[in-house]
Amino acid sequence: MNRKHLSRRDFLKFALGTAAAGVVTGCAPQQAAAPVTTAETAAELSGKIVCWGWDPCDVSFKSIIPSFQAKYPKAEIEVVNVPWDDIHPKLTASIEAGTGGPDICVVEGYLAPQFQGTGIMELTDRIAPYRSQIAPAKFAEVESDGKIWGIPWELPPAAIMYRSDMFEKAGITEIPKTWDAFVTELGPKLTTGGTFLFAMDPAVSPTFYWYRPLLYQIGSGYFTADGQILLGDEKSKRALQWMVDAIHTHKVAMTGVEYFEGPSWWSALKDNKVASIFAAPWMIGMMKSQVPEQAGLWKVAPLPVWDEGNAQTTVLGGASVVIPEHSQNKELAWKFAEAMLLTVEGNLNVFKSSGIWPSFTPTFDDKSWDEPDPYFGGQAMGRVFADLTPKVPSYFYGKKFVEAERQIVRPEVIKVLNQEESVDEGLAKAVEGLKQLL
Repeated sequence: MNRKHLSRRDFLKFALGTAAAGVVTGCAPQQAAAPVTTAETAAELSGKIVCWGWDPCDVSFKSIIPSFQAKYPKAEIEVVNVPWDDIHPKLTASIEAGTGGPDICVVEGYLAPQFQGTGIMELTDRIAPYRSQIAPAKFAEVESDGKIWGIPWELPPAAIMYRSDMFEKAGITEIPKTWDAFVTELGPKLTTGGTFLFAMDPAVSPTFYWYRPLLYQIGSGYFTADGQILLGDEKSKRALQWMVDAIHTHKVAMTGVEYFEGPSWWSALKDNKVASIFAAPWMIGMMKSQVPEQAGLWKVAPLPVWDEGNAQTTVLGGASVVIPEHSQNKELAWKFAEAMLLTVEGNLNVFKSSGIWPSFTPTFDDKSWDEPDPYFGGQAMGRVFADLTPKVPSYFYGKKFVEAERQIVRPEVIKVLNQEESVDEGLAKAVEGLKQLL
């Protein structure tokens, strides 16, 4: 079981009660340019579609139904909650059978390539009018060989959440510009008395929470679309060595906690043991739910960078939507997905209902993102993440990504972080594994 992603989806559902009270409260959505639907077209579209999604993606689907049925009164929408652990194998089974299953299905970002060209609807021409309005990096999940196989959805930009009270007490007035300075300058001031600058546990998905996002930010990765191996280059060595040094040399990283995945993590936050978090928007709802007593003590800032010119963010999670080719009502399925994910109104409704962060950039023109958030000391936290979203650097998954990460890269990264082998040794072994895989 992939604890990381199951936990992340659990985190998102905590945003249900907080998103509506956060950055989008009380502001009327501004509709982006949308396709014209005539009364005749609306009358012709009818029938039933079934939408599959895990919690809280299913809540997102439900949030769109009232406005959609007002436009398409003959449409029937059924939403089925399918747990993350089950949804991808069940979707695969329905595609192989050519019957049953959903008309619309949510897929995890890094798993989306597994379905491309194998029984899902190609959407290249339909997405084309919207392409310039979608954050460019998101197409890494839905596009291959010049064809688009899904509707881009969640693109969570990473940022630094930090305890403003701790920073102020230590005399820190701004986040250093580079990761090296972040550790060397802030570490001695904030890692004291049992408190750490941040948490980084080798045992809890270190590739998902740290290494892979840092690789994308520095301009590296595992491999490219044409099979060129990037891992093992100087950039990937630099990022991994930085992680090792943070834990073992500078000793600014807290270990032994289930980073965002268990009670020990929340206990560490409650006990004021963590001064900053490498975070994404999907963490916000859980923070407000689990540590409400720290309201007003947190703020958000763009990430430090490795070198001048690096993006001040990276990707931390994500999901997209696909339409199976065997759907009996593909046109209605497309219209529903379009209304949900390719309009401002739809994306704002989704965020308010489920806390899932959009990749459709016109959404961020809405003034609601400028609303102050009391939990973040009155900061317009939403605007920070909104401005970062279009800047997420490019990344690549591909059909062999899952095997590459789970069986090759992650085991070696864990060994390196535990000092069982050096950075050079660990990455060399991972590169050899990738050569055999690719």
